[in-house]
Amino acid sequence: MLESIRLRIGAALALLVAATFVALAAGSLVVALVVASIAAVVLAVVLSAVVLTPLERITRTAADIAAGDLNARVSPRPSGALGNMADAFNQMARTLQEQIAHASRDHSRMLAALDSSADAVIALDDRDVIAFANPAAEHLLRRPLPGLVGNPFVWAIADAEVVEALRSSREKGESQRLLVERPTGRHLEVVLTPIVDGGDWASLVVFHDVTNVRRVEQVRRDFVANVSHELRTPLAALKSVIETLQAGAIEDPAATEEFLARGDEEIDRLVLMVEELLDLSRIESGEMPLALQEVPAGDILAAAVDRMKPKAERHGLSLTLDAPDSLPNINADRNLLERAIVNLIDNAVKFTPTGGDIHISARTSDGLLTVDVRDTGEGIDPDDLPRVFERFYKADRARRGGGTGLGLAIVKHSIEAHGGSVSAKSEPGRGSRFSFSIPVRRRR
Repeated sequence: MLESIRLRIGAALALLVAATFVALAAGSLVVALVVASIAAVVLAVVLSAVVLTPLERITRTAADIAAGDLNARVSPRPSGALGNMADAFNQMARTLQEQIAHASRDHSRMLAALDSSADAVIALDDRDVIAFANPAAEHLLRRPLPGLVGNPFVWAIADAEVVEALRSSREKGESQRLLVERPTGRHLEVVLTPIVDGGDWASLVVFHDVTNVRRVEQVRRDFVANVSHELRTPLAALKSVIETLQAGAIEDPAATEEFLARGDEEIDRLVLMVEELLDLSRIESGEMPLALQEVPAGDILAAAVDRMKPKAERHGLSLTLDAPDSLPNINADRNLLERAIVNLIDNAVKFTPTGGDIHISARTSDGLLTVDVRDTGEGIDPDDLPRVFERFYKADRARRGGGTGLGLAIVKHSIEAHGGSVSAKSEPGRGSRFSFSIPVRRRR
């Protein structure tokens, strides 16, 4: 390209010299000057058209791209060697535009993924100032995003263990993981990872809510402890019966009969516990198929109340049913549903003092049959209420009456097997209300 420009300028200069010599040979200095001036103008026009104007277009286009206009191109295309330069420049601009668009798409995908994450994600710069936070972090830390970004990390979560783990991850260049408990009672697994070549991002902090996992672990531990206790009691009683008989009581027919009767009761209790555990396991796993049939809802309620009325009367309790004749037929497993209602009534009988009332009511609304079992018993502590439907869980440890501790768990899973839900409300000293709702027509 430069060689072409040199040739054009050389040709123009040669014309200028030749014209000047011709004018001088003619003996006219004035004419020579005029010819030289015209030649200089021609040379300037040639230089402007051939070199300066295309270069100015290329310079303006480069400035436009630098200012953010990635669609700018050198146009129209110059001729000759400068045209090749313009083509190369335009190709470079297109490649740059594609690379920036690709990087922008990757950036947008990354931010969209982080924003949609259920885990709280926070990115920190090298001064531990928050450079990015997703909506989950806003919800977890209870601070608006504009108030998070730009503030120190310790301002968002003032936890010495987390801050020390962050420092350690930076120094060691490796991830740190720890469990912390928030003042709200939520348990969090915190993962702190240093970022290499991350630009403004120097560290990534991820908060994973493991509250439910910890709760499940606690439920499992409680279940093991409770089932061990429930098994130990009848086994200890049986051992006592056997030891007493072996010590000589077997020689006394009356004592033998009494102790054998007591042993028989404990065996019945163990058998019932095993059967209910097996039933509960089958209901949970879906291995117990529902014997669905069209049955009157009122008949199931009346049958359950009739079964439990003698027991309620023996405890000096009033048991009443308020079910309108307009209750519809429902598609249900009659035995399983009746058993669930009996368990709810039995639970109310156990914890309602003599002279109390137990009232069962039913209603339909929005395609659901809702049954309430209210009692005037001792009530349940608010801390225990969320766990009353767990197997073997007993709300009041001081009130370990008869039964296996599986009744309410069976109620819950029986109702859920019918596509319904259960709930409990209670105030200590003011009784309890257990409710369940199932669809009038089970969804297929």
